[in-house]
Amino acid sequence: MDNIAGSPVEGENFFGRDVDVARLRDILANDDILLLGPRRIGKTSVARAIMAQVRAEGWRAIEINVASSLDERGFLDKLESALKPELGTIAGKTMDALSEAFSTLGGRIKSLKIPVGAGSVGVELGNADAEDWTKVACDALRLIAQVEEPWLIYVDELPILLFNIIRNDAQSGVQRVRRFLDWFRNDVRALPNARKVRWLVSGSIGLDTLVQEHGMADTINSMKHQGLEAFKDEMAIAMLAKLAVRYEIDLSVADASSIVAAVQWPQPYYLQSAFHHLRDFMASNSTASPASLIEQAIDRLVQPGADNDFHHWAGRLSVQLCRADADHALALLNLAARDPGGARAENLLAVLEGRMTNVAAEEARRTFIRLRDILQRDAYWWPDDSSGVRRYRFRLEPLRRWWLRRDTL
Repeated sequence: MDNIAGSPVEGENFFGRDVDVARLRDILANDDILLLGPRRIGKTSVARAIMAQVRAEGWRAIEINVASSLDERGFLDKLESALKPELGTIAGKTMDALSEAFSTLGGRIKSLKIPVGAGSVGVELGNADAEDWTKVACDALRLIAQVEEPWLIYVDELPILLFNIIRNDAQSGVQRVRRFLDWFRNDVRALPNARKVRWLVSGSIGLDTLVQEHGMADTINSMKHQGLEAFKDEMAIAMLAKLAVRYEIDLSVADASSIVAAVQWPQPYYLQSAFHHLRDFMASNSTASPASLIEQAIDRLVQPGADNDFHHWAGRLSVQLCRADADHALALLNLAARDPGGARAENLLAVLEGRMTNVAAEEARRTFIRLRDILQRDAYWWPDDSSGVRRYRFRLEPLRRWWLRRDTL
């Protein structure tokens, strides 16, 4: 297993997630999946492992990343681009019929009428009699359903596309997002042979938060909501041991346990990152033991130049929350970061009440509960009751250290 921290992994580098792949593959037999979680927890690696498995079973599988798409037409462009190569492998009369139909699809996508509210940013595309995007999307799915094999369509970073729509269309963006999700929930399922197409949708910015904040939680209830838990300590230690063998490092079980404890939330990426920095220190300190360098390796994770991934944790709050709520959430996390054991709920609430002096205490309390749940669902912190008093603690200890550093002079 190679020491890879960043890129999705496959083959021998895919470690410790076989149970997750089997679980998600089993769900896809009857349902679509919404796979949510912060960046760097292995969603893409797991999704590609599932794609490889269903391909081996005779399915067709495509992947589209819509993080750079700004609207519904961008989504269809990505879908068309991923479908064309796959359809090119089909032989016989089916291919002839699909080729003819698909040859016009690109032109239809380019002439789509994308609704943009009056007075909002952007202009209406297409002429007055241009097609609605949902009709073109449904026609594309009808075409691929003619293929004998079942399909898996993996859509990565859908929440970012939906946030882009809302951000770029202040007047009707929310309604467009509801229409998008309603199309996915209702129109797609009503198509002939709809069960031949399964969807795996993932995102690092919470789709569940988006729909709850805008009163449309019902639109994603048709998908099975799933996540990826951190490794158990035994699995994390086994991963580090395998890396140590690969790079000929004399890493004891106690050393590996120390790394796991220092990371605290042992997702594969953060274990790989910690091991990478440990390797660097050992290369320049050939006589030092791994145990003496672990703390330096963990500290390197949060220093400028090596901390790029942690900036996403702060930035995504501004993407999925309004400015006031994002600032409130930052203040709550600033307090929780001051102590490795976290902060008591009543102290966090007091911070929020101090920021919301112009509202009733009950409204500040409701805001705290809502933000508390968002931060817990998005894996910033977790409630620790072990002391007999509930405290909200950062899940990922290097993130806590980084957060504390960014909040101090």
